[in-house]
Amino acid sequence: MTTTLIRDATILTLDAAERIFARGHVLVRDGTIVAVGDDDYAGPEVPDRTLDGASRLVAPGLINAHTHSQSSTMAGFGDRLSHPAFMWLTQAHTSRRTPDEIRLAVLLTAWGLMTSGTTAAIDHFPGQRFTAADMDAVLAAWEETGLRVALGMRFFDGAFSDIFPDAPLPDALRDRMAQVEILKPQGVDELRDLMTDTIARWHGRAGRLSVFPAPSNPDRCTDAALLLCAELAERHDTGIHTHLLETRRQAALALEKYGETAVRHLETLGVLSARWSCAHSIWLDDADIDLLAARGAVAVLNPESNARIGTGLARAPEMLRRGVTLALGTDGASANDNMVLHEAMRAVATSHRAGEQDRSRWITARDALRMATAGGAAALRRPGLGTIAPGAPADLALYRLDAPWWVPLNDPVAQLVFAETGGAVDTVMIDGKIVVENRKVTTFDTQALAEEVRAMTRSLRKRNADLFDVATEIAGVVP
Repeated sequence: MTTTLIRDATILTLDAAERIFARGHVLVRDGTIVAVGDDDYAGPEVPDRTLDGASRLVAPGLINAHTHSQSSTMAGFGDRLSHPAFMWLTQAHTSRRTPDEIRLAVLLTAWGLMTSGTTAAIDHFPGQRFTAADMDAVLAAWEETGLRVALGMRFFDGAFSDIFPDAPLPDALRDRMAQVEILKPQGVDELRDLMTDTIARWHGRAGRLSVFPAPSNPDRCTDAALLLCAELAERHDTGIHTHLLETRRQAALALEKYGETAVRHLETLGVLSARWSCAHSIWLDDADIDLLAARGAVAVLNPESNARIGTGLARAPEMLRRGVTLALGTDGASANDNMVLHEAMRAVATSHRAGEQDRSRWITARDALRMATAGGAAALRRPGLGTIAPGAPADLALYRLDAPWWVPLNDPVAQLVFAETGGAVDTVMIDGKIVVENRKVTTFDTQALAEEVRAMTRSLRKRNADLFDVATEIAGVVP
């Protein structure tokens, strides 16, 4: 057994009593918090390592409940693109990667997450048909990083109707799309074998990895595939992760396809449950919101990416008031440009305020922080995450209190949400292991990674030239 003591630190516990200790301690043994106090540790245990927490805030690690590792190389990608154009062009950037290139994309994502205080994430991967080798590559890479991750095996066995133009595409363009097999569906029988095998081999690995079935979007999947998700999740006790009603067009197509909303169709199928975490969840009506609350499903809000692409503003205050569990995600770097969950907290707490005169209805800083901790824990199905209390997993972030936005220390919660940028993160612990120390990642070489990613990007642009040509042409004709 190994023990680590953090002493003389300001501690934001986010426990049931929401205690804040001005000069306290945290004792960690074998990945679990065993003691927390508002004074110096005076117990009998002699720690293997002691961290000086003076001028540090210790907080629970943040949980990014929706991102895409495959798009980690796309920061700064495009501007003023429609959602369909964005989606087509993303395919060209992320397709045909080798196992080593999948690994590099994961490490780049992890670098951004860990160094800004995030200790756990849901990775909705990939964006195309996948193989067992793809799943092994992405999960082995996440295991290497030391992060706590749920891998959402993103699939579709139907058409991406929401990103096709209303007018027919030219025959020549359709022929070229078929040749490059861009967004070709994957059959449900093949998916059953692949997902069952991946869950059996990887779910629960190292105590940090989970594997979920993960529809790209319910509208892009057959009912048979959605029923398969529920079956696998029940059999293996996993979550289910999906995009849900990110755009107005998706909402209209669901009504046309089902004769009811996408949320009510999941209810009609009998699959909607607390196992579901639903990214975006923008175009919901009141009955949809009440159904999500009644079934215990988690709505994962992505306020920055939604604003960047112009897809809409989730009804976060109403969802919160009506009892929906809310979590937060950055989305992928292609839509949001970074993995800094502090920015998502600030955005979800402020984006609705100009349109709401009743300040009692505003989302507070504490609400936003709860979404990024306890809400994310619900999405990952990992109770105990997001708090500093005996028995909780030791996923912690230490912030330097000598950064200008922490001087003076007025309100740790408000400053984490409204002031912090991720730039004051100094040390990060996951499962009791130090993965960032003095702002340096300890589990992989970030300098070598940066060089390899640049080379990979150049190689992919050449290799996928045909995809770029087709995607660019499609993007020119979709609204």
